[in-house]
This record gives sequence, structure tokens and C-alpha cells, in this order.
Amino acid sequence: MRKRAKALLLAAAASIAGCSGYFIAEYNPVVDHGATELQQKVDRFLTGLEQTVGTPAGEYDQNVAFYEEVRGDIRTLRDAASQERGNGLTVESLDLIGQNVEKLEAMHAKGISRDELGVVRTLFDTQFRMLVQLETAKKRKES
Repeated sequence: MRKRAKALLLAAAASIAGCSGYFIAEYNPVVDHGATELQQKVDRFLTGLEQTVGTPAGEYDQNVAFYEEVRGDIRTLRDAASQERGNGLTVESLDLIGQNVEKLEAMHAKGISRDELGVVRTLFDTQFRMLVQLETAKKRKES
């Protein structure tokens, strides 16, 4: 009898664990639009930085406000995404973007080259594409 109870308990636990791994949160237009706006903001910044690198306007001290603003945007999006169960991938994506904004800021503070900015742009484009595609998939799932 004890073996049977353990087997049933184990089967129930495995079933719950298996199902919860496939749950994806519902579409949230705030997160979707916010992610797109954040992508555009970062892209505009990188374009501007490519044009001003090596000049006083491209110096880190002249761009500190951008980093503060983007960190706030990421926190806001992360808070909105974490309110709903099943948004783990979205939250992880935002965390990764946040970590890479920190790395960009550190590079910028030390002095960044146009070549380095090209690599950074590719990294951010990939991360944002994944995030936006995830949010778009949620939207399609609901239609």
C-alpha cells in the first residue's frame, strides 16, 4: 500500500511539474509595446553614439542620463512582466538586456570604439528580436 501511495504521489508531482513547464503567460500589451519602445531607444542611442564616438558629445559623462533612463524602463517592464505567472522567459530576457546595458555602460565609461559598438549593436538586436518575438507569439496565441 505504501509503495502504491508513493507511486501515485510521484506520478502526480511529475504531472504537475510537466504541465507547469509549458505554461506561458497571456499577452500583455504594456510589455509588448514597452519592449518595442526600449528596443528603439537603445537603437537610437547606439546610432547617435556611433556618430559621436571620439567627440565630446560621445563621452560617457554626456550620456549618463540615457543609462539611468534605460535602467528605469527595464525595471518597469520587468515589474509588469513578473506580475503574471508564466513570464519567466520575458523576465529573463529583460534581465539579460539589463546586464548588457550595464556592460555597455562600463565599456562606454572606459572609452568605446566604433568597432565595439558594432558588436554591441548585434548583441542588442538579437536580444530584442528574441524578446519581441516572444511577446508577438503570446499575442498570436490569444487570437
